Amino acid sequence: MKTIKIFKNLSLETKIMVDGGFVCLGLMLFGFLAKEPLFFVLGVLFGGAYSILNFRLMQLTFDKAMKMPSARAQKYVQTRYFLRYLLTGVVIYVAIINPWVNIVGVILGLVAVKISVLINTTVSKASKKNVLINKA
Repeated sequence: MKTIKIFKNLSLETKIMVDGGFVCLGLMLFGFLAKEPLFFVLGVLFGGAYSILNFRLMQLTFDKAMKMPSARAQKYVQTRYFLRYLLTGVVIYVAIINPWVNIVGVILGLVAVKISVLINTTVSKASKKNVLINKA
């Protein structure tokens, strides 16, 4: 019960990162059905860790850009976006050439934060709908 209270007090960004971790754990459990479960789990771990890190870097970029003048902030955000995009390509390339990770697991891990955003958005809309129904 206390963990639920603590989880409710977290910022949306932190909830998304934590949920991304849970999505990765779920994918890892699903991975034990794969032909080579260890490689799949390592792929999900690799992709998921990068996905969460990438989300955090994006959060830091926007936080810093909000304190800058408009023209400078635009250039800063675009540069950081390109660097994150390039780093994602490096992660996928490393996954392709590395025989110890499953590329499908890496790609699913890379999508973990996006799944987390979808879950948080759906839950948020559902809870707002319930509040509106209860007030009516």
